[in-house]
Amino acid sequence: MEHRSSGNPGRIALFGGTYDPVHLGHLMIARAAKDALNLDLVIFVPCRQSPHKDDSPIASQAQRLAMLDLALADEPWAESSDIEYLLPEPSFSWVTAEAMTEIHPDAKLYWLMGVDQWATIETWSRPSYLAELVEFIVHDRGTPPSLITGFQAHHIEGHHPASATEIRAQPATRISDEWLHPDVVHYLQRESIYS
Repeated sequence: MEHRSSGNPGRIALFGGTYDPVHLGHLMIARAAKDALNLDLVIFVPCRQSPHKDDSPIASQAQRLAMLDLALADEPWAESSDIEYLLPEPSFSWVTAEAMTEIHPDAKLYWLMGVDQWATIETWSRPSYLAELVEFIVHDRGTPPSLITGFQAHHIEGHHPASATEIRAQPATRISDEWLHPDVVHYLQRESIYS
């Protein structure tokens, strides 16, 4: 079920997102979490359809996975997973986490998210059950996450200016590797996904 497998390490963070496209900010956040919590693996999980978003990704699941594999090719501590494409819609986090506990039964699982997602965690489907399956890692740009009764989070911070929205708005000829892995730039120019 894993898109790319590297055994069964002990400390794994699940990093959900649209990844439309994956950019260097995503990698910076994942690396910060890996370093802060001594993670063995960060699994990038592109959402099939987020329950919190009405609009669907522009890039297909296959294209988003292809871009992830290009961006993560030189990162032995990271891989992508197509698990949400194999699970029923919408992509509830607790369903994904439950499935990952079956794939990695001996691992300690974390869920890596942004501070904006953390602020809405109590509105998610079965948040208390999700908290039984994973420990949360919350990334922000300098403002620590608020305390939420019954939920604990590890805090990491850092800032990267990359914006998927701005990347999608660029003409293919002007997409640069300032915010993207060079192989992802070439892929976007070849596929003209956002033109």
